[in-house]
Amino acid sequence: MTSHYDLVVVGAGPAGESAAQMAANLRYSVALVERDTVGGAVVTSGGAPTKTFREAALYLNGFEKEAIYGISLAAPPEVLFRPLTTRAHEVSAAMQQATLDRLQTFGVHLVAGSARLEDGHTVLVRSTTGEETRLHGERIILATGSRPLRPASVPFDDPWVFDTEEIMEISGRPRHILIVGGGPVGVEYATIFQALGVPVTIVDTAPQLVAMMDEEISARLEQVFRRRGTEVITGTGMASTQRDGDQLRTILTDGRELRPDALLFAAGRSVDVTALSLDTAGIEIDERGRVVIGERGQTSCPSVFAAGDVTGPALASIATDQGRQAVCGAFDLNFSVHVDRLPASAVYGMPEVARAGMSEQDCKSAAIAYEIGRCELGSTPRGLIAGEEGLLKLVFRREDGALLGVHVISQIASELVGTGQAMIHGSATIEDVLRMAYSTPTYTYGYKLAGLDAMLRFDPDVLRSMRLPSEADRV
Repeated sequence: MTSHYDLVVVGAGPAGESAAQMAANLRYSVALVERDTVGGAVVTSGGAPTKTFREAALYLNGFEKEAIYGISLAAPPEVLFRPLTTRAHEVSAAMQQATLDRLQTFGVHLVAGSARLEDGHTVLVRSTTGEETRLHGERIILATGSRPLRPASVPFDDPWVFDTEEIMEISGRPRHILIVGGGPVGVEYATIFQALGVPVTIVDTAPQLVAMMDEEISARLEQVFRRRGTEVITGTGMASTQRDGDQLRTILTDGRELRPDALLFAAGRSVDVTALSLDTAGIEIDERGRVVIGERGQTSCPSVFAAGDVTGPALASIATDQGRQAVCGAFDLNFSVHVDRLPASAVYGMPEVARAGMSEQDCKSAAIAYEIGRCELGSTPRGLIAGEEGLLKLVFRREDGALLGVHVISQIASELVGTGQAMIHGSATIEDVLRMAYSTPTYTYGYKLAGLDAMLRFDPDVLRSMRLPSEADRV
């Protein structure tokens, strides 16, 4: 039996869910195929679990608050571990159910099983019981995501060696954990284990933690890590690791030897499309196994489109946009075809770090003259009340005062960065940043203070030549 649909989507992560929901909302008939859990890594091992761990650790541990009030209300670390893992599983289950409810509301037909292409219009789905179903789609969108990178040199068969999906199932609190990878997931889990009282060593081949962030922000994050006793080793990687009694013996590429009793490998994700039989539809992949797409998500097969990590691992927010874009490309729509070229990115450690737009390093590389405005968030009324430190950093173009970038390290950096992202989208200048009436006491008030700091660095003649207010009559 073959069922016919306007659209068949393979993969129910952020990209696939977004594509299915948008197509269904536009009254196309949609089938969505998923072999595992709807919601993808965001629900199972990435976004929800790590952020839940973070929130629970902050609440149960009173992380660093004893330094402010002089007393500790935290539960002992050995008591914390089980409630944290239980809560993370509860949130993942709730998010999965919310995803299922949304798909049902939109009228998407969910099909469970593994998929492969028979041609450019037919998807064969095999269930766990071996039952096969054929789905015919006028258009097909591939959104099968990515998985944690698992190099053959890493002994994942060891019960205390984990990838970023397996770490959710850790059975107890380790005495010392080594985290290989200083990107978002590595940093997030490093801070979680810090809050649980576990000594952490974090290793990364890049010259700084969270290499996608502004250098000054990354340096501040590293200072926080070191102050808490975490060992940070950058500019080197892991050469080998093996079991040695009740410890692991790990050799770094610079010759150093480490002796953790647990290891989390968090150094990237990979794409594997072998099971999809892409050659049956003539779909091109690149040298790293990723599906090659055009500007509207189209593959080399006219009826097949792709979105999300299967085209190259990226942020979940970008994958969501790409799913929407692929639907527009598939049905030749101009309604919402563009992917945000100025996404905000955040790392949910303790503290968080976030960015939107250009950094100092970007400006230097592009030969753009710029000025910087900074606000130490700990000196704002809200920061003094809460006893929280942080930095809000704004990057302005020197010639006209245009806001080019915003960079934050704070307990709520992921929330603060959105204000700056919206300003950049609206072509805001330093005058726009200054004239907004921000509520106080709030951390957002830091934008005004950072703007004032930047004004001190601008040449007064340059400011006068801006003919302020620029577009103050808009609001």
